[in-house]
Amino acid sequence: MSFIYTFHSIFGERVLPILIVVAAVWFTVTWKEDPAEQRNTLAARVFPWLITWQFALGLIYWLYGIFALGLGSIYLGWPFILHPILGVLAVLVATRAARPRPEKSLLNRMLQPLGRWQPFVAMLLLFVIIAGNIVIAAG
Repeated sequence: MSFIYTFHSIFGERVLPILIVVAAVWFTVTWKEDPAEQRNTLAARVFPWLITWQFALGLIYWLYGIFALGLGSIYLGWPFILHPILGVLAVLVATRAARPRPEKSLLNRMLQPLGRWQPFVAMLLLFVIIAGNIVIAAG
């Protein structure tokens, strides 16, 4: 279980913020007018899975801490309870930002008027969510 915790913390605190910046630049530079073309790129398929994988590892460790280690008072207390909630929000934002579907997503409809800057703003929002999650976990 220490491997999952170590990987989750290293990936979440060091690798993920850099990946988000790279993804913001990549999605902005390779932006296409048609959302269907943008959804089919390799980066658009892989990036949301990295965020989802990070969330899944964190959720496994969070549940393990509550049930096996008896840390429920810490993990379910304020502000740490926000950590998994913000993780779910990060997964949703990453998926909708990388694979836009304006017909299904409120986030995409709100950002659609930004055109080429749509993925950049979505990744900026994702970066703020991840940075907030790092602060909560470190606190």
